[in-house]
Amino acid sequence: MKALSVIMVLAGLSTLVPAMAQNAQNPQRLRARAAAPAIKNGRPTDIYILSANGPMVQFVESRESQEVLQQMASAFKTLYIFETDDFVDAKVAMENRKYQDARNKFHALVNKYASTLSIKDSLSARAAVYELECAMRMMDWAGVKGLLAKFPVRGSNLSPSAQDDLEVAKIMALIPDKDWNGVKSRAASFLATKKNATRLQQARMKYALGAAAMVAQDWNKALDYFAEALVLLHGSDEELASACVVRSLDSYLHMPDVAKFLEDSAVTAAVEARKHNPETVIPDLQMKARPAHVKEAAALYRLHELMLPDRKLPAKYDGFVVSYKHPAAVAPAQTPAQAPAQAPAQAPAQPEKK
Repeated sequence: MKALSVIMVLAGLSTLVPAMAQNAQNPQRLRARAAAPAIKNGRPTDIYILSANGPMVQFVESRESQEVLQQMASAFKTLYIFETDDFVDAKVAMENRKYQDARNKFHALVNKYASTLSIKDSLSARAAVYELECAMRMMDWAGVKGLLAKFPVRGSNLSPSAQDDLEVAKIMALIPDKDWNGVKSRAASFLATKKNATRLQQARMKYALGAAAMVAQDWNKALDYFAEALVLLHGSDEELASACVVRSLDSYLHMPDVAKFLEDSAVTAAVEARKHNPETVIPDLQMKARPAHVKEAAALYRLHELMLPDRKLPAKYDGFVVSYKHPAAVAPAQTPAQAPAQAPAQAPAQPEKK
């Protein structure tokens, strides 16, 4: 909110912050960043607003402080609204990956602070952005589409990165309608033109392209897109990472050499035995005969176990897990120094001299 008119901000503050009389002991404190001549020589600093009724702004310099200060509204150069306690609570839920809980809380904030929408980057607008992000994290593409239809923020009022997030959301919202041509063209265009896109934004576009490739039954291309998305994510979105692995395993299941291998009686027997012994793997003979695609899928299954140990994959992938042999179970090749010492070769016997 650079060079923001303080009057615009204060017009909405009375709805954001209750008057001090409402709770004199512990009024709600609205975190803001201000620059005013009387506050640290005019340098930007965080303050916590208690009341903004009338021409005066009453505030404290920390959330715990009991020393109430006040400043004429006209003295502020800038005033940037950050968050209220309920906004912080919603963000904490989101950071703890409780996306549905956070989504509900942000939705309530959108309505609660709707009267501040005239203020650029207001709490209501920011809550709407976070609500949309929660739906994206949940991969609720139909929900994303619904939120976009009534999104209360103009794209021009968002930061460049947030504008890119909005564009990504619009592309993902094409998935419920199965508009795969639109997904392919717009996702490819986004990746080609948005040179400053974040890794998460790029990963979401790669996932969308992978989903489109699966519909076209181009399994190898789908695998490439999902693998690229996994690398870009680097642990930033567990839901999307898990989905990339699951979609990849589905792609492998459609490959003829994989399907044939998984029908082998030794594999099906190992899958059945695994119900009683999770350590069961196929015999060495079948392990050595695995097609390359089975090796890749088995390693990907193991990667999912390591990344997300609390998420059990469906039983239809058990043929991959029994086809994985942990590297520790494979005897390493011996180096010359580790090889058992051999007795020195004896020189051939010399004939006796007569």
